[in-house]
Amino acid sequence: MSSRALRKAQREREEQEQLRKLQEEHEEQDEDSEEEEAPAAAPPKQSLFAMLNEDGADDEDDAEDEDEDVHQDESEQEAEKPTPTQPTPKPSTKSKKKKKKAKKAAQPATSYKADASLDDIDLALKSLSTKASGTATPTNTADPNTNEVCRLLSVDTASLHAANEMRRLFGRAALEGDNDDDNNAGGRRRNRGGAQQAGLAAALGRRPGPGGRSDGLAALSRRRNIFIQGKEEWPVATSGGLGMEVVEKRSDGTVEYAFVHSRIYQDVQGQFETCVASMDPQRMVLLLQHNPYHISTLLQVSEIAKQERDHTTSGDLLERALFSFGRAVHSTFSANLQQGKARLDFRRPENREFWLAACRYISNLGMRSTWRTVYEWSKLLLSLDPENDPYCISLVIDQYAIRGRQPQNFLDLVNNPIFTTKWKHLPNVQLSRALAFIRVGNAAKGKQSLYTAVSRFPWVVARLFQELNLDPPPSVWGKSPRTDSEKLHSEVYAIRAKDLWNTPEASELLVEVSSAVSSEVPEPPVVDRDITLDEGRHVLMSDMPTLIALLPRSITAKVTSASDPLPPQDNQATYTPASTQRAVQPPSGALGGAAESLRELQGLYRFFSELFPWFNPTGEGEERPQPSEEEIERRIAESGVSEEVIVQRTQRLMDLQQRLISVGEPEAGAEAAPAVDDE
Repeated sequence: MSSRALRKAQREREEQEQLRKLQEEHEEQDEDSEEEEAPAAAPPKQSLFAMLNEDGADDEDDAEDEDEDVHQDESEQEAEKPTPTQPTPKPSTKSKKKKKKAKKAAQPATSYKADASLDDIDLALKSLSTKASGTATPTNTADPNTNEVCRLLSVDTASLHAANEMRRLFGRAALEGDNDDDNNAGGRRRNRGGAQQAGLAAALGRRPGPGGRSDGLAALSRRRNIFIQGKEEWPVATSGGLGMEVVEKRSDGTVEYAFVHSRIYQDVQGQFETCVASMDPQRMVLLLQHNPYHISTLLQVSEIAKQERDHTTSGDLLERALFSFGRAVHSTFSANLQQGKARLDFRRPENREFWLAACRYISNLGMRSTWRTVYEWSKLLLSLDPENDPYCISLVIDQYAIRGRQPQNFLDLVNNPIFTTKWKHLPNVQLSRALAFIRVGNAAKGKQSLYTAVSRFPWVVARLFQELNLDPPPSVWGKSPRTDSEKLHSEVYAIRAKDLWNTPEASELLVEVSSAVSSEVPEPPVVDRDITLDEGRHVLMSDMPTLIALLPRSITAKVTSASDPLPPQDNQATYTPASTQRAVQPPSGALGGAAESLRELQGLYRFFSELFPWFNPTGEGEERPQPSEEEIERRIAESGVSEEVIVQRTQRLMDLQQRLISVGEPEAGAEAAPAVDDE
């Protein structure tokens, strides 16, 4: 071994020996300090009364003395310690504990001195603020029934997507195959439909982009939507100025929202009104190409596609409208909707567009039999305004609940005190309540509920027996509605709900319970309720001529637009479209405007002449006999034109006649206005 290695080993051995000696000395010092720290004798216990009478100053002096003693002990111990020449070992944990005790003892004294510096007024104010903060509790003014309604109307946003239900029912592969078949079938229908269907296909935005790539929505924007999952083939564009704002945060916990239109969106709305006035579908399609997410245009073109029996295109446009609504919602709307606390005011036209789009989408979903999704959308519309229910979702939500296999949720709604009072006069709710009890396994309660419903609404049960082709028992035989409202409710329920009762089990139950009701049971008193505007909107959305014919003339006369059927009487218009402002102003007498109106009027004359052979706007020639109402209805049914379109064109014809009269232009057939009004 070299000399350098020997010196290094010797130096390491000396350092280890010196370190061992230092550790032994340190251990001896710790033992001595433990022996010196003998436990102090406990002071004699004082009387409790004497302790209560002690002055606070003594406590302060004791705390200061204790603080000084602790610091003095620490200084003495530090002086006794030898100064090591090597790296000192870690200090003992006992000295750390002593320092912590000293700090804790010093803190009360410091805080007491700070409090002593305050005068009496400051101390009194401080004590009052402490009491106020300690006793304050949050107030909750919400009614327990209202909270329960919000809980029952909470919306599961995942159930709003029809694709999720289709995937659960048929699997992912079947859903993809169904989409391919729909696309191929839609293409074949558009090829057969000619230019009209080609225009609708262009409106859908299925146009290849640069390099043959199809311009479509990104995956992130398609999925992050509360209402509708977007499609890749939809055009890439913004909502055009559609937004949402918070109107009011109410004391019961609900929040009112409102859709709003920007200035740019209002300009497009004016263009839409102009296209509606022209009654040219191609102009509407062209407007949709330039504004692919304008709500009113989407709804109108969707109706055009439905008139052409292209329900796939119609549903696609409705989904795009709801997708645009979903992109515009407020950041807190989704959370409040899931809790059943989101509200919309139906009096605002911007909000009514959402109701209209959702109602039409519900009808489109019914064609696919995705009843779970239908029920969730119905519950969503009911939650937005449960007090007024502007589209009378209560007339059909019971059937959607049973078809969607949600009978327990429906029973919870019916048993809520608020809905019990509002729905007690609805026969559909009472009859479906019995079916719901049967579905949840409570047969005894179901029979009892059905017995009560048959006794209260025998005319509805008689109409249901007629739809089921069953012989009615004596208790309901010959029973008929006594008022127009009862007749409307009977027809609405019997036509729609007959499939629910058209099973062996349900039919036997209906016959059994109806036979048990005595025929001598007195009928309930007549409650003459007028058919409301809300019920009128519900019937118009059904697109059933037999039901629409039951509406009184006072309601059908108010239908002026398919884009806003039966607006409420207390309508709160936030703005007036530019085209409407120009329409209400008196014409300037320009020849171009008068000539265009005259050409449009002549087109309307040709339309009504082809529809009604007896139509004679000029009044020339031999007098033609007036047709009967049955003949007019037969002609309308054969033409395939909806009653709403005829009403719109009749109103437009009268407006054009009045405009041409006001500018002094010669007009042929101005005397024909009363005849058109009768038709």
